[in-house]
Amino acid sequence: MKPSESFYFFTTFAANNISTADENSAAANSFKTKQLLSGSNFLRLPFGIKNIVLTILICFILFVSKADAKSCLSFLPYGFNKSYVHLPQSASFCVKQGKTIKKYQTDNYGGRLLINGQVLSNKIQVFGDSQVLGLEIENIEKHYLNTLYKKKSLIIYAAPNNGPYQVINFLNSNKKILQKNIIVTFNFSTDIYRVLDYYNPEDFVALKDYELDEILENPFKYRLIIFKNLLFNKNFTLSRYNNKKMQNLFLNSDLDKFYNKLTKYFDELNNTANKLDIKIDFIVTHPYWVYSIDTKNDKLSLNKELNEKVKKLICISFQTTKKISKVLISQVPENLKLNDLTSDRRHLKSSKIKLKNYKEICNFS
Repeated sequence: MKPSESFYFFTTFAANNISTADENSAAANSFKTKQLLSGSNFLRLPFGIKNIVLTILICFILFVSKADAKSCLSFLPYGFNKSYVHLPQSASFCVKQGKTIKKYQTDNYGGRLLINGQVLSNKIQVFGDSQVLGLEIENIEKHYLNTLYKKKSLIIYAAPNNGPYQVINFLNSNKKILQKNIIVTFNFSTDIYRVLDYYNPEDFVALKDYELDEILENPFKYRLIIFKNLLFNKNFTLSRYNNKKMQNLFLNSDLDKFYNKLTKYFDELNNTANKLDIKIDFIVTHPYWVYSIDTKNDKLSLNKELNEKVKKLICISFQTTKKISKVLISQVPENLKLNDLTSDRRHLKSSKIKLKNYKEICNFS
């Protein structure tokens, strides 16, 4: 393989991993685990830093002219604006992962449009991260919220690495567009780590929001940005925690600290709702890592003891308020198939998420 082809292949691999696997920013990155690809590692490569720079220049010349904005992207584009993470604004694009192609259409604020009946007159705004964005779906009928909000079109203001406090930032920054009733989601797989003090999306999101339009026009530049971050940003990594490590990470953490951080966040969300005079339906999805993966038998097995700890923490942390009067929590089946996870194995497929009222889940009697 030629040096330019090698670099092209590597950065495509890196872009796909970082775009689709935001979970490692919450667990592996937030806790600064061992980096597989750090700047110092690159400097020790046999062909040296000069050849790396030369390879970049050669690849830029060879491939930049081949980048076609009309073709599907090999990654999901999203950027950070110092306040929250969002998709490209007022854009239409498609993302190809393997043989699967997903189409995206966004509004002026980067909200993904999932239209019911081709009209937006009866819409509801949804806020969160990649779990609610629906990486594996293309139409509203396949989204887990469609069951509860059947006659609504969804506008989903969500992106990978967009944490709970970034959602609050969006609400405060764009209060003029908010409806009186909105949906705020909490992905317990990763958001439990994103409420901690040191979480900063800027450490993990490759693009600035003002770069998104240019990336849509010239996707190859994304690979150069990824490569630069792998070289110089110590928080960037291709490593991922598997389910077992994620389980141990949670079990070895201070659950009282989690409780304090979760209740602090929920209080701030409620205060924001009061200040903006809006009502919130709050939706919590259980973490994918309450399941252990059995690849030999192609199934996921629920770790019941772990799930009870997770459920208890959810139930004691998110109590209903006047402005957050509806709290819904995902149901947890005992057994699932391995393909009930998305291709990155870090999100539960939308079709498998069933929501229950708080009182139905949080019953410890």
